[in-house]
Amino acid sequence: MAADALVGESVRDPAKYYRNNVVAGLALLDSMRERGVRSLVFSSSAAVYGEPAKQPIEESDPKAPTNPYGETKLAFENALRWYSSAYGLRSISLRYFNAAGATARCASATIRRRT
Repeated sequence: MAADALVGESVRDPAKYYRNNVVAGLALLDSMRERGVRSLVFSSSAAVYGEPAKQPIEESDPKAPTNPYGETKLAFENALRWYSSAYGLRSISLRYFNAAGATARCASATIRRRT
């Protein structure tokens, strides 16, 4: 399952994000149950933290998404927790941050290494 992942678009069209990231995710979990698949690695997002009160963010810090994208990722993480409790589904959620900042310095360093 591929999730939609554009923050700005999620604000303009939250229905798209809830349908794909939550409703389709639940359909995937139900299909997994029907077929006896018991484990899932979920590609979540650091967007579940919203605007953190401190840096660096720790896994146990409060989750407070500020957009539908982060909210739908958190909703699916919560569904995973309940599916684990009710159905024995094992899962892990990986909360990615941007791998590299979008600064001129970082972009130029990447270009220099590639050439």
